[in-house]
Amino acid sequence: MTEAALFLDDAVLQVGIPLWIVHATDAPHGLAPLLMVLNCVLVVCCQVPLSRFGSTPERARALLVPLAACFVVGCAALTASTLGGTGLAVAALTVAAIALTFAEILHAVASWELSIALAPGDAQGAYLGVHGLSSSAQRSGGPLLVTAVIAAGPLAWPVLGAGVIVTVAAQSRLVRRRLDRQGDGAGAGESVAENAVVAPRTT
Repeated sequence: MTEAALFLDDAVLQVGIPLWIVHATDAPHGLAPLLMVLNCVLVVCCQVPLSRFGSTPERARALLVPLAACFVVGCAALTASTLGGTGLAVAALTVAAIALTFAEILHAVASWELSIALAPGDAQGAYLGVHGLSSSAQRSGGPLLVTAVIAAGPLAWPVLGAGVIVTVAAQSRLVRRRLDRQGDGAGAGESVAENAVVAPRTT
């Protein structure tokens, strides 16, 4: 459930920003495809370099904080884009696209690392299947939610950002608990193995 919410950056980028440009700002309509191009260029250039920051489950979990920060900045910029003037609208929308793109990249890095690392060894296929369903759920419900935010007006974007903060906090806590349980299990397994090695034979 938390994963589906964190995939919302996709709906905001692909659906929300173009509709927002057309219906709520003074920015030229031609800005929408340019921001999509900017999104693609940033993903191509930054996805691989940033992936090293999610190389372990602990580091992937730490990425949830900057992910939330980028999403909130993007939402705040979308609100600011309505404050008046073409120049301000273009600048704010560009900031929003950049911030949400980095939220998308950080989520991709953290999500895939955690989806594999937290799955039990005998059920990775099932866990990855559920992970894939969260993306599909967002593709179905995300555009509806984003459209509702647009209809509600500029102040609805910070509310959406606050919802993402709550979601990130919940996911971070769930991941920490899972990692703690895995650590305890690994420690117990190591203790059993050590005892089997050092214990004297009684036969």
